[in-house]
Amino acid sequence: MQKMVFHFCLLFLLIISNNTIASCGTANCPLHINNPILKGIFFFGLSHEYIYQDQIFVGSNRAFVGAIPQHHDEVSTLNQITNFSLGYSFTEFLTLNLNLPYIHREHSHIHNHQGEKVRDSWNFSNIGDLNLISNISVFNNEERTSELNLNTGVKLPTGITDIKNHEGEKAEVTLQPGSGSVDFIVGATYAQNLSNVPVLSGSGFSELPLILNINYRINNKGTDDYKFGNTLLIHLSTAYRFMEKISLLIQANVKLQDKADVGATNEPEENTGGQWVFLSPGLKFHIFDNLSLSSYIQIPLYQNFNGIQQAAPYYLQFAVQKEIDFLN
Repeated sequence: MQKMVFHFCLLFLLIISNNTIASCGTANCPLHINNPILKGIFFFGLSHEYIYQDQIFVGSNRAFVGAIPQHHDEVSTLNQITNFSLGYSFTEFLTLNLNLPYIHREHSHIHNHQGEKVRDSWNFSNIGDLNLISNISVFNNEERTSELNLNTGVKLPTGITDIKNHEGEKAEVTLQPGSGSVDFIVGATYAQNLSNVPVLSGSGFSELPLILNINYRINNKGTDDYKFGNTLLIHLSTAYRFMEKISLLIQANVKLQDKADVGATNEPEENTGGQWVFLSPGLKFHIFDNLSLSSYIQIPLYQNFNGIQQAAPYYLQFAVQKEIDFLN
């Protein structure tokens, strides 16, 4: 029976992954996945993100294509991002994580050229930039009911930066799978077990954690000296294992991004950056003790874009994670 459930869930994940797709400056907020630092634990993860930006915003208000005339008016962007992640806890104080995205992107805009409106489009798939993240435990009590971790990381320019369409026109910098820059991440995560709550199925109790994660991304100049705006990410999350095999997940996510430095490009700086608040409920299926399947829907509660930008009504993420304990 467990094998049937596992194969069904894996098939469900693959079906969705192959049929979902999303952006020119994607306005979503990466979800926080909390892995405990336990010596000898190896993590393998595969996740898929779906973001279809078919809405136009000016500031915090819905608008329409060309509401503020530009050299080119954004129409829509479809992103499909598959992330491959590996992690290993070398000690009870140090975990290293590696994340490599594979990006499928479809984008269209209207090029305003000497009074003529020309529809341009791109459709491509390629690898993105590699992220290396370390989590260092600076405090945890013996019962591990509370802990404080420091997060540091670097993004390396492994992604492709010269994608062109069928007409040979190079995609704008913000569309490329890679930014061409070396960026840095600093932050901290605090986790506290609030209580032990009865499981609805009557099979014992479940911890109810509260996790606060704050990360700041420092971006540098990349392709054509374009520099994405520095970004502050704040996540507040909890999880309740209300049944033996199912947990309810919920996150509140805040993203604050500075305007970009457009460098040698002709991109409009005034249409970059903004402020966002998201609510992200989800479910986690504990297939086996060391294998889980999770899904989130991320819903924007507040959006305030600088200038005119694209937006999506919601974002989806599906993930499977496998843990291996090398010490047992």
